[in-house]
Amino acid sequence: MYIHFFFLQSAPQQYIIIGTITGILVFLFLATILLSFVLEYRKRHRQYMAEKERLQYEYQAELLHTEFEVQEQTRKNLAAELHDNIGQLLSLTSVTLASIHLNEPEKATQKLEDTQQLVTRSIKELRQLSKILQGEQLVKQGLKETFEQEIQWLQHHGSYQVEFTENLQELTESNTGKDLFIYRLLQEATNNIIKHALASTIRIRLQFEHPFLKLSIADNGNGFPPRETGTGIGLQNMQRRVALMLGTMEIISEPGKGCTLAFTIPYP
Repeated sequence: MYIHFFFLQSAPQQYIIIGTITGILVFLFLATILLSFVLEYRKRHRQYMAEKERLQYEYQAELLHTEFEVQEQTRKNLAAELHDNIGQLLSLTSVTLASIHLNEPEKATQKLEDTQQLVTRSIKELRQLSKILQGEQLVKQGLKETFEQEIQWLQHHGSYQVEFTENLQELTESNTGKDLFIYRLLQEATNNIIKHALASTIRIRLQFEHPFLKLSIADNGNGFPPRETGTGIGLQNMQRRVALMLGTMEIISEPGKGCTLAFTIPYP
């Protein structure tokens, strides 16, 4: 009887002990899971911050590199303009002046008039040259002005029919860093067309559709096979810059059917 009564009294205590132990184990299990979650979160947060800092550093480095490239392109344009245009005008002016003979008044008068026209043209070209020198400064004044200046430079040579359309009415903010990247995309694309495409027409479209800025540059040149899409250094540079802006780049090209580059970039 006594033994039976002891087991009846000890059974609830056993359940309490088992329940307590179970509760402690569950608590420890949940605490372990929570601790693991916290540690994993901190680890991923550190990785995220490190990646963010890396991307920011890479963005700033690429931005600086792009600025140097824009300046280099400006210098190339300046050198070409001095050599191919203004230099020839001044040389022709010099030759015309040297051929004037005062003992032939009628011919001398005509040559003086020709010289005056050449000087006027030279002044006009120098004014155009001053705009080229301000190329990188135009980026700070807005994308539309920057694009118009670059397109004016292309049209100045007379080798291409350039069609430019824009729709930036809804663009109320600006981002100078992205503007510089986008301006460089235009420069690289048009340089590739000049060097490789054998094109006669360039079509440029710039539009803002919140929250994206869209740029397309198309030509009617020789194009290239789809398997070569994105293999050129120039195209790879453009893809890298677009990726830094978290944008996308699409290349549409076929042999004999020209090429279209389409960029979609979050803005600003």
